[in-house]
Amino acid sequence: MTATGASLEGGRLSPGTWYVMPTTFDGDGSLDEDSQRRLTEAVLTWGVDGITVLGVMGEVAALSTAERTAVVRAVTDVVAGAVPVAVGCSGAALRTVLGQIAEAADCGAVAAMVSAPPLARDVDVLPGFYRRLAELGPLPIVIQDEPAATGVLVPPSVLAASATASGAAAVKLEDPPTPRKISALLDLAPGTVIFGGLGALMAYHELSRGAAGTMTGFSYPEILRAMRLAFERGDRAGALATYHKFLPLVAFEAQQAVGLSIRKELLRRRGVIESAATRIGAPIDASHQEELTEVLDLVGVVPRPGPFDVRVRVREVSE
Repeated sequence: MTATGASLEGGRLSPGTWYVMPTTFDGDGSLDEDSQRRLTEAVLTWGVDGITVLGVMGEVAALSTAERTAVVRAVTDVVAGAVPVAVGCSGAALRTVLGQIAEAADCGAVAAMVSAPPLARDVDVLPGFYRRLAELGPLPIVIQDEPAATGVLVPPSVLAASATASGAAAVKLEDPPTPRKISALLDLAPGTVIFGGLGALMAYHELSRGAAGTMTGFSYPEILRAMRLAFERGDRAGALATYHKFLPLVAFEAQQAVGLSIRKELLRRRGVIESAATRIGAPIDASHQEELTEVLDLVGVVPRPGPFDVRVRVREVSE
């Protein structure tokens, strides 16, 4: 399986399956750049259309400035232009965000993902904020709508105005219920490129409402890619069957507090990172390990580093 090469078309991201990279650590909590590079190499073979670095689940809040740069460099050096890379560049101040965007551009990123400034009190200033980023920064903007991380609820009208004002490359929508907000946003700003996140928990329904794909760190992006491609060729039954087949694994990984540890454990079991260590969030215990094995057995997944062959048979029912 090879990447399909999603890119910027007319200043916007083309539809695709983007993988949000976790940041890899050694067992002692120090940065593991070797695992970061090895994971990147594996992700490229899994057929993703793009990679996002330093998202919320990349534990960006727990990284030093030097570590941020090291992680982005480890990824972009391996990618070497094979797929586009977006970098999370969120912050509390315009100047800080612009500095991060400039560094991302220097590292070879094609877009900067930026959420609302944390605890912003007046959401009506957001269109102007995103406009200034587009005017002053060297990269197109992906607007991340993630109230759980920012504490900022952005109504569809303000989100649409922000996308229009900045000429946003895309919107990463993570304010549940996401399908309803996708519909509202597309009604207000037709043509907006929208990616679903939140671990792909509602991925099928997001595609049904007009999402262009997914941008999440779910540990088996091959599954999300297969679902999206089935949907795009008009095989809704096949897409839905894929979604339902693997939903137990998606849901297990999407758990609050321990989700990132489960994700990293899955990647460790796939043999692409050395340790499931995190700096943020709770570690998993022996019961979680047993439950994870049970879920993998249920959905028929045997963790391996190579691409996962997604095959779901759909029973045809004649009327």
